[in-house]
Amino acid sequence: MYLMGLDVGTTGCKAVIFNLEGRIVSSAYREYNLYHRRIEWSELNPDEVWNAIRETIRASIKNGKVNPRRIEALSTSVLGEAFIPIDRNGNWLYWSMTTFDARAKEQTRWLEENLGADEIYRITGQPLMSSMPIYTLPKIKWLRENEPEIYKRTYMFLCWEDYINLKLCGRPVIDYSLATRTMMFDIKRKRWAEDILEAAGIDENLLPEVHPSGEVIGELNGEAADETGLAEGTLIITGGHDQPCGALGAGITGSGPLMDATGTVECVATVQNNLIMDRKMRTQGFAIHCYVIKDRYFMFGFNPSGGVILRWFRDNFADKERREAEKLGVDVYDILTEEASGASQGSLGLFLLPYFEGCGTPTFNRKMKGTFIGFTLAHGRREVIRAILEGLTYELRRNIEAIREYGIEVSEIRAIGGGAKSDFWLKLKADITKTRVVAPDVTEAAALGAAALAAIGIGAYKDAEEAVNRIYRERKVYMPDEEAGRTYDEYYNTYKRIHERIKGIFNDSNF
Repeated sequence: MYLMGLDVGTTGCKAVIFNLEGRIVSSAYREYNLYHRRIEWSELNPDEVWNAIRETIRASIKNGKVNPRRIEALSTSVLGEAFIPIDRNGNWLYWSMTTFDARAKEQTRWLEENLGADEIYRITGQPLMSSMPIYTLPKIKWLRENEPEIYKRTYMFLCWEDYINLKLCGRPVIDYSLATRTMMFDIKRKRWAEDILEAAGIDENLLPEVHPSGEVIGELNGEAADETGLAEGTLIITGGHDQPCGALGAGITGSGPLMDATGTVECVATVQNNLIMDRKMRTQGFAIHCYVIKDRYFMFGFNPSGGVILRWFRDNFADKERREAEKLGVDVYDILTEEASGASQGSLGLFLLPYFEGCGTPTFNRKMKGTFIGFTLAHGRREVIRAILEGLTYELRRNIEAIREYGIEVSEIRAIGGGAKSDFWLKLKADITKTRVVAPDVTEAAALGAAALAAIGIGAYKDAEEAVNRIYRERKVYMPDEEAGRTYDEYYNTYKRIHERIKGIFNDSNF
């Protein structure tokens, strides 16, 4: 018996086939474009994403020479917030606005003024701030005000999980964890928040069904079977937002471990056995989700410019390394991080504030911009690359310190995603945060978490705890070095002073 975890992200998707022990049988990956038709817009073309999904599913089956009838079930892990308006026939009507899309500032401000950020946080667990207009709710309001004909033609607004479920089995169903990211879901009552919808003037009939994660919702239909190469009748299971799916794939079922997922965005999260909410959490930007395990919650912070900065560097300054990687058959990021390892701690006093898409938690400020500071003629490429890795890791430490201030334990860091493949970066994280870092055996934890939910849905595992006992294994552990930690304390304190002084420049500017 095999299970498929489909992981659909902001810039690419993976289809991964697992066995019941959580070992990868086969996988495939495709990238797609992130469009910026205007400076503050960030969109996906639904056709391009769906084509990539179809191709990855087909390729994963072909690569592993897997009989598709042995794939019992499929579940999906997806990016948050991004949504697609569809008509009655399931055709998309407008490009999908992603997390990075900042066009809905005025609509976010209206929600602040008319509903109140504290009240919205109390109901939805999502921090509303006009400086970070990321959520589905204000963007739907933007569409209604700026594209009224599109809004009138819309039969339903779907996020990517429910859109994919519709394509696969004809039933648009979203799970609790992803519904949380819309800012329209009551995380305590586990249903759409009527008061918020009424105040915003949004009809609940425009939203999909909501179900818990790990629940059978249908069977793969004939059309989807022809498109994907999966067998007709394959069971489709509710999945989740990619971050809680990743935490489950990293073996986190309760409090203690912190998930650090380094993909396009770097996300940090802890699981709450009991709901903890605080107003300061909201002002810092920490979101509280329904978790993919029943009656547990998920505290979530993020740096919107995580691994995407390395991708930016790759695309603009690493042509030679890309050609070398292709020639040798290795990952270009391995070449770049190896180069960074040749630079000294602190990158000869070069710092990067990694705010290419604004600052996330615990400062939460869209106006912040990426900033290198401290350049001298002594700096070369290796110092620049190391400064990127160090800057991202200083942000990780800022988040961990903020989380611990609420009395929440962070016993260790479990690193997943693309960044978890780099031994150098993981050791850097251990040294800078002074915390034990664990690399799970399967770094593509979001896909593994989705596959685990598929297995739970069909009864192959009794519950999440049994699933984790079967699928979670440690690949490698990185312990912090005391001497390196003391050196990084000095650089980290300087980094924080730079952050405090430079944020005023961006707050006072209009660019």
